[in-house]
Amino acid sequence: MPDAIRFCFDICCQGTVLEGASLEIIEVPGLASCCQCGTKVNLEQPFGMCDRCGSVELKIIQGEELKIKSMEIEELCA
Repeated sequence: MPDAIRFCFDICCQGTVLEGASLEIIEVPGLASCCQCGTKVNLEQPFGMCDRCGSVELKIIQGEELKIKSMEIEELCA
């Protein structure tokens, strides 16, 4: 849930050296595999239904990743 991460990031940074830092989130589309028939199902939410057999037993295989790609920091002079 990117919106929740954005909200928490701003709150957690307040009053720290990270205050004013920016966060860029690149969302990866959700993808699941049906446990009944194996069909790959595109997901817009963390749940769904198989397009082929109607099963709701899905194993999420993409879209829950959380990786820090890079960080840039400025050195503060005291």
